[in-house]
Amino acid sequence: MKYSLGIDLGTTFSVMSVIDEKGVPKVLKNSEGKTLTPSVIYFDEADIVVGDEAKEQQAMGDLNVAAFFKRNIGDEYFSLNFGEKYYSAEDLSTIMLKKLKKDAETELNTEIKDAVITVPAYFNNSQREATINAGKAAGFNVLSIINEPTAAAIAYGIKKDDEEKNLLVYDLGGGTFDVTLVHIDKESIKVLGTDGDHELGGKDWDDRIAVYLGEKFAEKFGINPLEDIEFYNDILVKAENAKKQLSAREKAEVTICCNEFKGKFEITRKIFESITGDLLERTRRLSEDVLQGAGISFADLSGVLPVGGSTRMPMVLNFVKEVSGKEVITGINVDEAVSIGAAIEASSQAKDQGKPVFTLGSYKKTEDVMSHSLGMAAISKDGTKYINSIIIPKNKKIPCTEKRPYAIRTGRNRDNSLDVYMLQGESEDISNSSILGKYTFYDITHVRGKQAVIDIEYAYNKNGVVTVAAAERETGKVLPLRIEKCEENLSWLYETPKEEEETIHRNIILAIDLSGSMRGKPLEQAINAARNFISEIDIKNSSVGLVAFADKVESVCELKDNASEILEAIDNLKQVKVGTSTTSEPFTKAQEMFKNADGDCFILVLTDGQWYGKTDVIGIAEECKKEGIEISAIGLGSAKKEFLDKIASCRENAILTEAINLKQSFSKIARVISESYGSLKMFQGYGQKSDALQILK
Repeated sequence: MKYSLGIDLGTTFSVMSVIDEKGVPKVLKNSEGKTLTPSVIYFDEADIVVGDEAKEQQAMGDLNVAAFFKRNIGDEYFSLNFGEKYYSAEDLSTIMLKKLKKDAETELNTEIKDAVITVPAYFNNSQREATINAGKAAGFNVLSIINEPTAAAIAYGIKKDDEEKNLLVYDLGGGTFDVTLVHIDKESIKVLGTDGDHELGGKDWDDRIAVYLGEKFAEKFGINPLEDIEFYNDILVKAENAKKQLSAREKAEVTICCNEFKGKFEITRKIFESITGDLLERTRRLSEDVLQGAGISFADLSGVLPVGGSTRMPMVLNFVKEVSGKEVITGINVDEAVSIGAAIEASSQAKDQGKPVFTLGSYKKTEDVMSHSLGMAAISKDGTKYINSIIIPKNKKIPCTEKRPYAIRTGRNRDNSLDVYMLQGESEDISNSSILGKYTFYDITHVRGKQAVIDIEYAYNKNGVVTVAAAERETGKVLPLRIEKCEENLSWLYETPKEEEETIHRNIILAIDLSGSMRGKPLEQAINAARNFISEIDIKNSSVGLVAFADKVESVCELKDNASEILEAIDNLKQVKVGTSTTSEPFTKAQEMFKNADGDCFILVLTDGQWYGKTDVIGIAEECKKEGIEISAIGLGSAKKEFLDKIASCRENAILTEAINLKQSFSKIARVISESYGSLKMFQGYGQKSDALQILK
């Protein structure tokens, strides 16, 4: 039989379960014959040891031990050094999962590939992705990750009970706390809301005992053993044992040795409760927030389901009864429930098993939610600051998708891209949010004359992991995505947005007809108009080239941003010899000159008559337009408006005028080019400035 493993990858202990050949949940034993595997790793000089032996080394104060690393998974800055190697929390979790996989395969005498791994409901995107990566690195096909309280609810939901009920799953583990409101009926388990704290768990109760004992030792002997790492680890282990004793007895005695001093100290359950009362209050606030968000009171609950080893402390159960006014639900193993729920879920998802083999009770369809809102960095409505603009609110059913449009100016012959900074958090204040990363969409098609609209889909998949995709509205093209780490300096997110218009480089070719009829006064007027044109454009962000044409075509000046050199070339037009009749065209030469140009491209053609010859001038002009090259045509003398209309980008860009008015016509085009987003439509309005961080309303 092929099994699918359900894994509760815990902060202090890990548990694994399967659905056996009879369709019954079974908690598996590790190689030491126990169902609970300490999430502790010991790095011996010759080997890596996981579980009970590692915990024994921790109890003896060995420093080559890693524990409680689950709290740091997803933190790129966390690492521990053992031997000559550094380990991230993800690496350590991989080692832990390899141990569980090997022990499960030994217990079942078969290879196991598929697994469902549980995570605290309050894990963020980085933590969830890191958990999935650790599972894959351990050799698993990770069917999914599910929230620990949801897994516990699944385990509870297998009971043959058709009564509808609202339960509060109160999950206090060794290192994390989650509280989840679920609705259970005959067919389904629906999560209505969840919250939590991934840095609140049984370890914090241990720490309070350790601090208390350290202070008592210091009062008696003048030194605090917690300030020495060797004695610190020893006291933490003794504090954990004292906590367990206080769950069964009213007091516990702890012997502490430090240097030449030795003392015995007593801690009572009353003292223990007084030094940890604020920790319980934190769970109360989170529980009340979840209920309030769902519009449900404690009185509306059918009961409270305690999960996690730390709920064995009498103070916790008494607190839950007092706050909720309900008796806690019993009959479920608080250590094993999460892994059993994961095993049920794994059995239902395993593709190679056909339909689920789970038969005890009836499997209920599960609907979960995400505990963090998904947002992005955007400019506030008043333009004074950057905010976390929430796109998918917390506690929305997953998987879920939302779409937002963005406007972005594009340029020809450049890398048009859009940067989106993704956030998780409930506040508009970016400083209270987690920045997930920089999502860059690139290869955006240049749109002439207006802003390109990009539709971006933001989603949480079934694992609560963020996925993002984008498509161009005009073309429908799906854009490629590059996910990057954010730059180290993000101070600009906390400053007032700069109202700077994006600079797009403009490449302009002046194509001047030098046929015989242009000689004399018309050419002088053209030269003066061209000189004035250079004075009116933004030459700092422009390159200008000059082409002369008649019987043949000649590049008088390649694209340059040096005004004096361009003006010199314009003045030399009188010396250029290209024939007397107009049998050539300037567009092919302009295309060559634009070949490696970066930015928007424009051709300003000046002619005084018809063009003759066999060349398909109109067709070549159309090719330019298809490449995104904007064309404006000015005609003098015997030039025909119909011909100008055909070679120009649009009729508004075709001007029939007199030589005396050339300066005015060139000046108008210069202003339009300076103001345009890649279009020379001179009598139409233009779109407003767009910031890549501003959502279209």
